[in-house]
Amino acid sequence: MVSIVLTLRKSLTVFAFIFCFNSYGQSSGFEPQGPPDNSIFPEFDYVTIDGDSISSDELADKIVVVNIWFVGCSGCRQEEPYLKKVTESYQGNENIVFLGFCMSSPDKIKRYHEKFGEIGYTNISLSRKEVEETYGVRSSPTHFFIKNGVLQSKYTGPIVPEIKSLQWFQEEIKKLEN
Repeated sequence: MVSIVLTLRKSLTVFAFIFCFNSYGQSSGFEPQGPPDNSIFPEFDYVTIDGDSISSDELADKIVVVNIWFVGCSGCRQEEPYLKKVTESYQGNENIVFLGFCMSSPDKIKRYHEKFGEIGYTNISLSRKEVEETYGVRSSPTHFFIKNGVLQSKYTGPIVPEIKSLQWFQEEIKKLEN
């Protein structure tokens, strides 16, 4: 019985995202999230939750995949096992960097990772206001794919196999590698 309820709940969640978002994150009736594709991605200079500095300047020659999320986001939690598999497949590849712009406090993010594990992203704690004003994002999860400082593509919604967003996500990274 519990299995049936969980399966039904997962199916309804996936349906909700399919209904709310059409082809790969371009919203239906909602404002598009983030800067326009093929535009210069906003410059940044942050400190990670582990105390390391990171800036757009030092990542200028890398492929950067950004995930905007927050602790408590159900779609974010749903995509975690799939994102973890993707980051594991690129482990050791110094040309690709996975960044999490998390709208939660550093302590809350660390507690969350202690409970559920990390997924291979370097996390930065940002306020919701900064995420909205700097990156134009109001919905989570939102993903940005950046190469040479230019936003190549983006997606709003969970990266899951049921709606083929996982396949798209993997293909976007491969396109940027070429």
